Amino acid sequence: MDVYLNRTVELGQKIPYGAMDFQLDVSRHTYFVGNPGRSGASFPVCIKAGVYCSETEVLNLVAEVQPSTKAHDAGYIFKYEPGIGPDEPDRILGYMGSNPKAEPIAELAYTSEGAYLVDHEAQVAYEHQRRGLATAMYQRAEALTGKQFLSRQGEPIPMDGAAFWASPERAFGVDALYSHPKRLLWVNLADLLPAALSELPCVHFDADRFTASATGQRGIEMINTGNGPRTGLQEARMRGLVAHGQAGVVDSFVADPQAVLKRVRRVLCSAQPPTLALSNNRGLPDMSISPGLAALTYESREEVLQFVGRYLHALADLDAMEILHAQIKALCRVRIVRHERGDPGGIERAFVAHREQAVSVLTDLLEQEAEFRASQM
Repeated sequence: MDVYLNRTVELGQKIPYGAMDFQLDVSRHTYFVGNPGRSGASFPVCIKAGVYCSETEVLNLVAEVQPSTKAHDAGYIFKYEPGIGPDEPDRILGYMGSNPKAEPIAELAYTSEGAYLVDHEAQVAYEHQRRGLATAMYQRAEALTGKQFLSRQGEPIPMDGAAFWASPERAFGVDALYSHPKRLLWVNLADLLPAALSELPCVHFDADRFTASATGQRGIEMINTGNGPRTGLQEARMRGLVAHGQAGVVDSFVADPQAVLKRVRRVLCSAQPPTLALSNNRGLPDMSISPGLAALTYESREEVLQFVGRYLHALADLDAMEILHAQIKALCRVRIVRHERGDPGGIERAFVAHREQAVSVLTDLLEQEAEFRASQM
């Protein structure tokens, strides 16, 4: 990514004017950012630049929103067909493969009305539905015209169309979080997720283990006596647990079915043993607790380990990127106070070293858990 030192947003631009100070070969993964306005929704981004402001000592990342690739990855291609006359709609046609004589298996007809697009007909062959073709066609039309579709939510349209427009993952339309594939966003490191929000594993805490712990026992005693601060009860609530008992006497903690689920967004490799950074269901960081694997139920721990195995390198890069702020801050001070160029290469070397360490920690975590499971069989 390009790195800009001592810059702020200039004239509303996402990337400041002028040449970057240096480049870092980091974070080529496709990450995801949660949509705070839609529970469970997220969208893919790639990191384009880092912008550091010496006055506020804040490092912001410039993310480039990526278009949906589900249909393209499956081998579908799309073609634009302009309307024959002034009153005829333009069309986006979808094909399976590159045979020019093949019949289209998907079609979107739309017209431009002022500053917006209006869809008239969208069809996808039954055997090709649920593969992202409709989304890809809508995005293709918006990318070609630079305009957005007017939202169809709340309108009397067929059931399938209503569900399609109401989808929290819908990536087009005036009320969507983004429409044009090249839109740039300001994000913080804590906003980045290694996978789509819906793919992040939910964490469920081991109620029996917490009940048997010193904190749990102290909490039960305080609840029953009514004396002192109810630290144990607060700790239980943060874990999605609730007090359980009979005749007004608490004897244990159990899972609270009404608790809001938390999801794993990162593994903190600097902690020994590694701990988990969590987010809420809107992708925003949940700083209330950073549990270790041992605090989770067996099933939840298995899901987390499978997740770590699938996204190991993206998780390692996210963990290594934590050092960038301190490293860039130090370089910026060298340039401002000492009026020296400094060594930007030292930042990349430090990043590579931390990434290798994170990969080692995550690999050890998987191996240790595999050995533990083998010993229990």
